Amino acid sequence: MSNLYQVKLERLAKQKQRLEDLTADYQAISDDISSKISSVDRQRLERDLKQCEKEMERVAEVCDRLEAELQKFQSKVDETQTLIDLLSPIQFEVVIKIYRNCLAEGRARSIPDTLEALVQQLTDLPKDLLVRFVGLLIREPIEQNALKAWAIQQGMTLPEAEVRTAEICLMIKVKTRGNPSLGYLVEAAIAHDPDPWDSKLEPIKTPIPIPFAPDPKRAPGYAQEDLPQILDQLLATCGSQYQIPLSDLVIQWFLPIELMSLPLEHWQIQIGRIQKQCNGLRCKAVIVRSSDRQYYLPASGDWKKYWLRLLDCRESRCAQTLESLDPIKGRTTINWIKTQVVGCKFVEHHELQKQERLWDALLGQGLPVALWMRQSKGDAEKAKKVMQSVMKCSIAELPDSLARHRQKALSHDCETDRLEAASLCLLLDNPFRPFPTIDYQSA
Repeated sequence: MSNLYQVKLERLAKQKQRLEDLTADYQAISDDISSKISSVDRQRLERDLKQCEKEMERVAEVCDRLEAELQKFQSKVDETQTLIDLLSPIQFEVVIKIYRNCLAEGRARSIPDTLEALVQQLTDLPKDLLVRFVGLLIREPIEQNALKAWAIQQGMTLPEAEVRTAEICLMIKVKTRGNPSLGYLVEAAIAHDPDPWDSKLEPIKTPIPIPFAPDPKRAPGYAQEDLPQILDQLLATCGSQYQIPLSDLVIQWFLPIELMSLPLEHWQIQIGRIQKQCNGLRCKAVIVRSSDRQYYLPASGDWKKYWLRLLDCRESRCAQTLESLDPIKGRTTINWIKTQVVGCKFVEHHELQKQERLWDALLGQGLPVALWMRQSKGDAEKAKKVMQSVMKCSIAELPDSLARHRQKALSHDCETDRLEAASLCLLLDNPFRPFPTIDYQSA
C-alpha cells in the first residue's frame, strides 16, 4: 500500500477513537442532565449536549469520507492486481508495444521495466487512453474473454472495431543479388498487426530463420526454384511453433520486379502424409509487395502520399480508385491528378522484359496498390470481366474479395483450369509496414 493509504488509515483510526470519546461524553452529559434539578445547570448541560452532538456528526462524516476513500483505494489496488494477473501470461514485449501505440497521440512517458510498474502507469492514464490500450490489446491473438470481462467491470465501452483480431502476416523478402545466377537473399518474419489501416501503429515482428541452407554453389543466395519449398517449410513453422491457423494467415511476398508474376498462390504445401494443397486455398490472403523500393528513393514521398490517400478513400469502390492501364498498348502512366486514384489495374504483357519495364515505371511513380491479370494468354476480354467481378467492392475489401475468388478458382481439379481461373494478383504495399531489419545472430 502507498504512504497516502497508510496516512488515511491512521487518520481514520484517530477519528474513530475521537467518535468513541464523544459518544462517551454525550452519554455522560445525558446522565448529568437527568440528575440536575437547577434549571441553570440543566440549560448549561443541554448546550453542551448539542455542541457534543454537532461534533459527533462532523467526526462521523469525516469517518465516512475516509472509509469511502480507503475503499476506493482498495478497489483500485484489487483492479490493478487483477490487470497484472490478466497481463502476466502475455509476452511483456507485446504489452510494451501496445502501451507505446496507445500513447502514440498522447504525451511521451517513460516505459517501466516491470509489469507491475507498467500497470500502475496504466491505471493512472485518462480513461480514454486506457480504453484504447485494452482495445488494441484485444486485437492481439490472446485469450480475450477475461480481459473483455475486466473492461466491462470497469465500465469501458469497446467499439466493435476494437475487438477484431489482429492481422497475422508471414512476411517473406526475396532480394536480388544483381545477377540471377547468384540467386536471391531470402528472409522471413511473422508480424502481428493491430490494425493494418492505422499508419501510427507498430506491428510486433518476430524473425524466422529460413528452414534450410542454400546450395553452397550460390550461397548465401537461394535459387528461384527453392522458393516453393521455403514457403512450405515456413508455413509448417507457423503452425507447429506459433500455432497460427492457416486460415488467419496473410502471406506477404516482398519481390524484385523480375519475380512479380510468379504464381505464388498456386504453390502447394504439404498438408498430410500424402495430401497437398495450394497455399492460396488454405491461407487467408496472398499479397505481393516490392523488395526493390530502395531503387526508387526519389518516389518515396509519392508512395507515402498515395498510401495516405488510399487510407482516406479506402471505403470507395475499386472502380473509382484503380485506373485502367494497358501495357500491351504502352499505356503505363497513372493520372494521379484524380484525387480518388490510388493505384491501377491491368492485364499483364506476356513478355517478361516488358513486365519488368512496367513495374519499373509503376514503382517509379510511387504506386501503393495494383490489381493485375498474370500473363493472360487467353481471351483478354474474359480476363477483364473476371477482374471486374473481383472489383465489385471497396478498396479496403479488395484483399478479401480476391481471396474468395481464389478459393473458388483454386478448387478446380485440373491444374490448367486452376492456372487460368486463378491468375489475378494484388500488390498492396504499405510504406508504414516495412520488412523488419533482421539480425539472425541475435534473433
